[in-house]
Amino acid sequence: MTSYHRYSHYARRALTHAGVLALRCRHPYVNTEHVLVGVMYTFGSIGCKILAELELTADRAESHLCALLPSSEQPTEAISNHPMLNNALHLAADECDWLGHHYIGTEHLLLGITRDNVGQAHQLLYQLNVWPEKVRRHLSRALVDGVSEFDLEYLKRNARFSELARRVINAAEQIAHNLEHPTVGLGHLLQALIAERRGMATKVFRESGFLIDQLNVDVQQQYTPLMIGIEETINQALDLAEQHSSHYTGTEHFILTLLTENADLFQRYGVNSTQLGDQIQQALGNQR
Repeated sequence: MTSYHRYSHYARRALTHAGVLALRCRHPYVNTEHVLVGVMYTFGSIGCKILAELELTADRAESHLCALLPSSEQPTEAISNHPMLNNALHLAADECDWLGHHYIGTEHLLLGITRDNVGQAHQLLYQLNVWPEKVRRHLSRALVDGVSEFDLEYLKRNARFSELARRVINAAEQIAHNLEHPTVGLGHLLQALIAERRGMATKVFRESGFLIDQLNVDVQQQYTPLMIGIEETINQALDLAEQHSSHYTGTEHFILTLLTENADLFQRYGVNSTQLGDQIQQALGNQR
């Protein structure tokens, strides 16, 4: 079985969705058809985008998915992978290695479940009037064009984040997971930054008068600007740290990037982004 650590956070989320779908449909196991629909629920991933281009969406597919297998009379609290799914995951790892990628993403999951006739993903695709070969062609075209899936796990292992920055990223992921939200969004990152009790930048941020209760309500209701994935923010924070000749990327770089790129969002929560940015810069300068 492939190490869980090789999967991108999008692939992990797709596999989590697959398990939830199997439980919701009261199926006795998780198989390739559940992963297929799980990818459709993993918004922001390459796999989801490719399937959406083919007019394959979770809303359209889930009823067909539930009808593929007879439902169990008794609900199952925990279910395991079908051997065919494990075979498909092995094929996904093989596709990843052949492409020379360092992570297994949703694109590799789709390549794995469409490579051979494993599970019932093929049957589900046929019911939705899309041939598996068409999915593979679209995926191959995207990969040739250089499309890649943001891999937060790889970044956490290889980028020079401070301990606090890693704690905040992990906390944001956990918040999104607990709420069963499809992406790790800006709202989750803001909540994690506010909750962090260490670090000068997070202290200034926490004491800025930010309307935390309003943020919490908006995150619960999945206010659209807060559900934008954190990928671009993380990348810009890495660039900012490099511009400042910093040996690491810290929470201050996360906050300053958010303030620069999301002034309207901060205004919603009662904060002047320019003033707060100046306060953080001053506090960090005094600390040196």
